[in-house]
Amino acid sequence: MESYMQNFLFLHSILRYFILLFAVIVAVQSLVGMMGNKRFKKVNKQMLLSLMIFCDIQLLLGIVLYYKKIVASGVLSSGSVMKDTYSRFYAVEHSLAMIIGIVLVHIAYMFAKQNMDNDRKFKRLFWCSFIALGIFVAMIPWKGKQVVGRDNIPHLPA
Repeated sequence: MESYMQNFLFLHSILRYFILLFAVIVAVQSLVGMMGNKRFKKVNKQMLLSLMIFCDIQLLLGIVLYYKKIVASGVLSSGSVMKDTYSRFYAVEHSLAMIIGIVLVHIAYMFAKQNMDNDRKFKRLFWCSFIALGIFVAMIPWKGKQVVGRDNIPHLPA
């Protein structure tokens, strides 16, 4: 793999931890806000915006990696993508699930901008961010996860 692709993969692997961190922060803030009848504040919206920005950067890096590793390499045109666990995971399962998670983050941000009572806003933010977090955790290629795992702590390309 070319060195720039290794750099993209490294950034993609590191960025997942920022996404997980901010998804947990948003979910916890939303849960606390919902349970404690709190007021929706600017900091709540900023944490969600940060999560959304990290997700969008991750998506762009993922699209580059997807094109190079899946499309340009001919994996999709071979017709055997669904038979191979590794190819199926990256070409279909991981990609589709992560897009769904990112869409949920965008939906949450849409709710954050709407003028509605705090309780409803926190409930919607909580469920969107909680479900997105669950998808992210489930579909990250953790080390030891069947055939698809990568190192949990990425290493700089040599």
